[in-house]
Amino acid sequence: WCLSSTNIHFDYDGHYSKSGDDYEWIPTDARLYAIFFRTSSLEEITYLLLKERICKKMGIDPFTKRLNLGYIPQVVERKRHSYILDDEEVFVYLTSVDKKQRRSILHVEDIRELKIVQITEQLSRVEKESLCSRNYGERESGYGE
Repeated sequence: WCLSSTNIHFDYDGHYSKSGDDYEWIPTDARLYAIFFRTSSLEEITYLLLKERICKKMGIDPFTKRLNLGYIPQVVERKRHSYILDDEEVFVYLTSVDKKQRRSILHVEDIRELKIVQITEQLSRVEKESLCSRNYGERESGYGE
């Protein structure tokens, strides 16, 4: 059982821009970041694990940030961006290399802060009962559908 290292270089916070038929990545920060995994198989690097490691590296809370992961595959003629949305696409990204065994830079778009809204006011029991009976009455009479 042999462990191997997988290095992933990524740009954090930028956006894609279309230039003619091609897309290009416009970074906000000129710095390139890197993370590595020591695994027995590339399949062990899941979508959630990849996002967790990026958040840890960048010192951000994965529960309050929405990140899009993407790259421009080197194995296609036209430069088109591809988003990574699940474990299978992570594996495709990790195994897509050029003739010199180079992988595309991973692009991390910091979309926005997720707002965690706390509900401070709750409906009183009477309001809930009145809403329930009104909805029930509308269903019985055929209205409200």
